[in-house]
Amino acid sequence: MTADDRSLPLRERKRLRTRRAIADIALRLFTEKGFHATTVEELVGEAEVSRSTFFRAFATKEAAAVEAETELWTTYLGELADRRPSGPVLAGLCDTLARTAGVLPPDWDHRYMATRRLILTSPALLGHVEYQRTGVERQVVACLAEKLGLDPDDLRLRILAELATTAWSVAARDWVRDGGDGGRQALTDRLRDAFAAVPDALNLSPGAS
Repeated sequence: MTADDRSLPLRERKRLRTRRAIADIALRLFTEKGFHATTVEELVGEAEVSRSTFFRAFATKEAAAVEAETELWTTYLGELADRRPSGPVLAGLCDTLARTAGVLPPDWDHRYMATRRLILTSPALLGHVEYQRTGVERQVVACLAEKLGLDPDDLRLRILAELATTAWSVAARDWVRDGGDGGRQALTDRLRDAFAAVPDALNLSPGAS
């Protein structure tokens, strides 16, 4: 439990503990048996909770499987909401994602890597996380529009929001492929490299090296 969690009311702390316990059990069972082969009945039996408790914590089985992804993007949105705008927006999004990677709990690395490997085995999970990220990008656009005094339909905001999640995806994919070698620092370094490559990528032309 993080320091922020300990500041919450007791009832909310209990709710979070239950949610995390269910998510951990779900990820273990999905990894061992496969996502589609594992039923909600097996999950609630292993977690020793009722179906109603499960569905209060997670709207779907897919949501329970990708809790580490949800934790990442929820933290990112919270960090972005707290950040005062200054300098180039894309650099600010990079810094916000780097800070997000730094404040996630110590066990997140293992859970995230296991989640990403699980997603590769299930088109349903891949579709779920893509839909989730689209929602995150919409919230990023709304947040930036409010902070910068721009129209939420401003095309620049949509491009920036999607560039940020794409840079994360590229960096995290390589980090997971290498088994998380180097820990969070390596992930952050890959993330900054991905963002730094954006200007050159946009101007890439035939014959360029």
